[in-house]
Amino acid sequence: MASKLFTEIELSEQVQNGLKLMKDLSSSMKIINKSFNIIEDPSKEPFSGSEQYSLATVLILACKFDYDEQQLRRLLEVHIASPEIVEAVTSRYVTYRADCAQKNAKFGIALPHVTDANWTLRSDLSSSCYSVSAGNLTFRIELETFNPKTNEKEPAVRFTCTPEELQLLINKLKDIELNCDKLTK
Repeated sequence: MASKLFTEIELSEQVQNGLKLMKDLSSSMKIINKSFNIIEDPSKEPFSGSEQYSLATVLILACKFDYDEQQLRRLLEVHIASPEIVEAVTSRYVTYRADCAQKNAKFGIALPHVTDANWTLRSDLSSSCYSVSAGNLTFRIELETFNPKTNEKEPAVRFTCTPEELQLLINKLKDIELNCDKLTK
């Protein structure tokens, strides 16, 4: 089974320094709680450079890039010396992760997630122009995402293409899939 492809998060020096300040579990529990509260209510914005700012930044990015518990643990272990603090953050993240995509949408940083694709085949049966031949085929393709506010699908991308252009798109998507499979091995 191929391992999950993930994006390596590169943290700023300011965020790294904030995480390194988290050394004691008892005082860090307040920071952990405040960081998750910041994500719940973005109006409680922390001071830049604080431990809450650093941890909230890491949590938001972990959600954005769909990090699982092990990926987040590896990232935190590089910057936080205490295994107890890393464990406290990752265990809380596991329960939080289920609905973090909706919370990230409040920050405007959720990655698009296509939930459906629709297509329609059209043909130009007749033409009044001599330069345009009748019988031209076009595909109208629409990719949809799910809007949690309305609980409905909504169009994200719409485009029209010829069969040749569609074949090129399909081939490029196959190339992307092959490259992703090579990277995970």
